[in-house]
Amino acid sequence: MVKGDTGAVLEYFQKKKEENSSFFYLMQLDEDDMITNILWADDRSISDYNLFGDVVCFDTTYKTNDYDRPFAPFVGVNHYKQVVVFGDALLYDETTESFKWLFETFLGAMSGKQPKTIITDQSAAMANAIVNVFPETKHSLCVWHIYINAAKNLSRVFHGSDQFAMDFGKCVYEHEEEEDWLLAWNDMLSKHKLTENKWLENLFEVKEKWAMVYGRHTFTADMVSTQRSESINSILKGYLKRSFDLLTFFKHYERVLDDRRYKELVADFGMMHTSPVLAASVEMLQHAEEVYTPEVFILFQKKYTVIGDYVAKKTSKSEMVYEYNVSYRGVAREHLVKYDAANQKIHCSCMKFSFVGILCRHALKVLDKKNVRRIPPTYIRNRWSKEAKARTVSYYHSESSTEAVNESIGKRYSHICRTFPEIASVAAEHIELTLCTDEDTVELFKKLEEKKKGTCES
Repeated sequence: MVKGDTGAVLEYFQKKKEENSSFFYLMQLDEDDMITNILWADDRSISDYNLFGDVVCFDTTYKTNDYDRPFAPFVGVNHYKQVVVFGDALLYDETTESFKWLFETFLGAMSGKQPKTIITDQSAAMANAIVNVFPETKHSLCVWHIYINAAKNLSRVFHGSDQFAMDFGKCVYEHEEEEDWLLAWNDMLSKHKLTENKWLENLFEVKEKWAMVYGRHTFTADMVSTQRSESINSILKGYLKRSFDLLTFFKHYERVLDDRRYKELVADFGMMHTSPVLAASVEMLQHAEEVYTPEVFILFQKKYTVIGDYVAKKTSKSEMVYEYNVSYRGVAREHLVKYDAANQKIHCSCMKFSFVGILCRHALKVLDKKNVRRIPPTYIRNRWSKEAKARTVSYYHSESSTEAVNESIGKRYSHICRTFPEIASVAAEHIELTLCTDEDTVELFKKLEEKKKGTCES
């Protein structure tokens, strides 16, 4: 850092903390008290992580300034499929030690809640840190980066013909059985004379992290790459210049966050005042429009409107459990769909619901055939619904809240501070909600003062 950077950055963070006690930041210092790594997250980022932090994209490819150090955002998607930021870091280097510090600090900022899935670029240092810090998290590799690296490392075959790209793409995205996938992989190697290729050997060693055949059971919120992070990077380039010092970087980055959040407010307004056009006046689509945000509804409707082109052949029935082979007209490939009529449970071999969170066209075809006119409740993921940001009392009373209440004043203060930004973020969305919050806050304050007097007197 240049002279004055450290003091300016520290002053910036302390001011943010004074403005909002829920603002989180931590700096790692070396033995000479020089800043090496920094992580920060405001209350809105922490709130968004609580709601949408099931899948996190983490990317270190953006270099912020002339120091050429990585800027590393933790991002995901909200119920509108928009990019949301959970936290940000400036790193000194990309070693296992730096990543370990960063992930542990991020976990602490998020009250210990681990993501279900984290999507990153291929980095041995990062992978080691993830195994250590996020043992419950599925680590997936960014497919987009794998394609870029394949183009570099296999330029002869990748650019020589379209056939290799097609074969490689099938190994990434297709196949529902491991046996079929292994056959396809070996066929690709022999067909393109790549059996001795070291890069592909190394890629094969981590196949569980990128091949869809191994990841169908893992929820990814329909993200298979860190392109969400990439989109943040492209946005940053419009706001930032390499000549900026760190303090200027922070201030300009605030504008990036403000713009992202404004887009969500616009989406809120649009959802309240307009409705998507239904392709057909059927109960299934009417129900989907009621429960899903407009963006997710459009995805659902695209799947539903093509089920007429699919054929479902019943293969067996045992009591209330039916099995169907579902295929697209004129295409040999079939998907096995099992439907339990007793509890409206449905499972398709493509497992799209598991990794996307929306029913696939094969399952929708069988539901239609069985005269099921509404989406079974089990298959409506709250994170894609209009009610994704609705809170319940139980949301605030986590298992750790009782411990916090019984500990020190500081712990109780931190516990309460985590709740009120949530209330503020909901209340700020509409004038009526803000007025309601103002009134109730005054009443709550009076009630607390009365209780305080009673406690002191007793």
